[in-house]
Amino acid sequence: MIRQATKEDLEKIFILEQECFGDDAWSEQNFKDVLSSGISRIFVYTDGTEILAYAVLTVIFDEAHLDNIAVCPERRRQGIGRQLIIYMLDYLKHIGIKKITLEVRISNTAAINLYKSLGFVTEGVRKRYYNDQEDALIMWRYDQS
Repeated sequence: MIRQATKEDLEKIFILEQECFGDDAWSEQNFKDVLSSGISRIFVYTDGTEILAYAVLTVIFDEAHLDNIAVCPERRRQGIGRQLIIYMLDYLKHIGIKKITLEVRISNTAAINLYKSLGFVTEGVRKRYYNDQEDALIMWRYDQS
């Protein structure tokens, strides 16, 4: 099941964030700020008891930014991330947003291939984007419907 996150989900989201990103993890306050921002949403993929994945989406004017996405390491390669992104793309279509962007580590070939399979294209590079100085690809998806 995919749904929008609530305050009650924040602790589990933050634990998953730390598990997935370690030193690069967002702070718990970052997630609280997202929930209260009015322009961002956190979507969670849950099995009914556990949060298996989440994604943070921000909409500004006529475009969206996928700020963060994580899937529980034990549940990767099972289509959860794909389902979560498709859900968000449907949400964006419903609210009339036709373009979305994201950054992804240049070394994260699994994520890059997933994004490409969903219609994202690479349009640039952000040099030394991550804390460890790794570059990020800038990817965009444009809905033509």
